[in-house]
Amino acid sequence: MVSMQLSPEHPLLPARAIDLAAPLTDLDAARLALIASPDLNATRAQAGVSQAQLYAAGLVPDPQLSLSVDRPDAAGLVNAMAAGLTFDLASLFTHADRVAGARNNVAKVRLDVAWSEWLALNQVRTLVRRILALERQVAVAGQAAAAAAELYELAERNMTHGDARLDDVTVYQIGYLDAQDRLLALKRQLTAARQELNAVIGIPPHMALALSSASQLHSLEALDVNALVSEAAHGRLDIRALQAGYAAQERGVRVATRNALPLPQLSFNRTRDTSAIWTGGVGIGAALPLWNRNRGEISMATATRAQLAAEYAARIHRARADIFAQVEDLRAIDAERRALAGEIPRLEESARVIAQATRESSLPLVTYETVRAALLAKQLSLLALEQAQSEGEVVLETSIGKLLWETP
Repeated sequence: MVSMQLSPEHPLLPARAIDLAAPLTDLDAARLALIASPDLNATRAQAGVSQAQLYAAGLVPDPQLSLSVDRPDAAGLVNAMAAGLTFDLASLFTHADRVAGARNNVAKVRLDVAWSEWLALNQVRTLVRRILALERQVAVAGQAAAAAAELYELAERNMTHGDARLDDVTVYQIGYLDAQDRLLALKRQLTAARQELNAVIGIPPHMALALSSASQLHSLEALDVNALVSEAAHGRLDIRALQAGYAAQERGVRVATRNALPLPQLSFNRTRDTSAIWTGGVGIGAALPLWNRNRGEISMATATRAQLAAEYAARIHRARADIFAQVEDLRAIDAERRALAGEIPRLEESARVIAQATRESSLPLVTYETVRAALLAKQLSLLALEQAQSEGEVVLETSIGKLLWETP
């Protein structure tokens, strides 16, 4: 793989050169997915199909040519011949609507493709942030596991010399085993997140991308939820795709309605009968709207239009509910994180004092172990809250359909 790659253009993520030799931010990893993801490349192929459909809709039907020869059985007569040229005028009356409908369908497909890319891009961003958060948690858990192992070994040595009891040593053993279990569980989560990231981007499972944390947690108090909902309703790619699909179906209803009219077919005829007399004429044919009247096509087109309108309303409702819920959840996480972050420094200071007292034999070792385990749990809880808020900010941006904080 070459060192530099230029990502494709996306409506919400402008193209940029990616240096694969340098650590990637979450946005650069998302751009890499635009380049390498087989799923996104397959999705983009849909745009070519819709473009071909637009081309087909712009074509008018070919005229129909008919030729015939009749050989008479009686003597003294010549072969009868006939030639006809027929034009379907009905297609001309619906041509503009069919082209406009196909053009709207092209816009719908392109917006759907861009929305699928947007979802994949933000899945990549979420995984990048998860990996970086898990790496910090693994580092903290690793340090705690090393400290627990050291305490356990010290307690075993003290018990060998008769300076510690079995129940005290068992407490340290349980602490050591808990620390190891926590560390191994976090490592499994980290490995799973890296494998998922590689799968979404479309790179081999054994590759380990170097990642850089360029994102910070943001204040959520200034967010105007109603403004965010309005922005999503007017700018989200999937909602705009539904609007384009509705416009295409509106044209489909017009085509079905016009096809119910007795639109003519024009024909020109030139014939020679068996007595060698040539004749020419013009004919007009039309279907009689007695029973069918294209009511089936009109009914299906109208029902599809109503379905798209209902789907549009449901999508707006779901977007509003998701944004409101996500903002409230982020604010709750932010408040909990801030409160815990304010208390941990005091707990760390208390742990240092207790550790010093333990070294001076003023406090029993089991007291320090209890405080140390509690401090570790709170540190990991804080990192987990930071991870939840970081990932939640991406989820909010996904629901709104634009980047809120990052400069693309």
